[in-house]
Amino acid sequence: ASMNNGSTWTARVTATAHDAGHAPVSGATVSGAWGGGASGTGSGTTESDGTCVIEKSGIPKRAGSVTFSVTGIDHATLSYAATNNHDPDGDSDGTAITVSKP
Repeated sequence: ASMNNGSTWTARVTATAHDAGHAPVSGATVSGAWGGGASGTGSGTTESDGTCVIEKSGIPKRAGSVTFSVTGIDHATLSYAATNNHDPDGDSDGTAITVSKP
């Protein structure tokens, strides 16, 4: 999902962290890098439902889409297994997602 604001737009991605038994993990910091029409890094900390929203604002209108790639997840007691990444709704490969301009 994204918002449109004058000459720029904002991309928004939702990441979900869960454990090996698919239970939501809260308090995990999801970090990643923006690419495509945007640059820089972003992160968010998961809530009790295991999700967090990561936003990138100020994307120029000329950028038709941007990509967010997860680079790591940090948690106090659990370790991140990147090979277990998946995407239940099928709009990414579990590690990277492309957000199109609205």
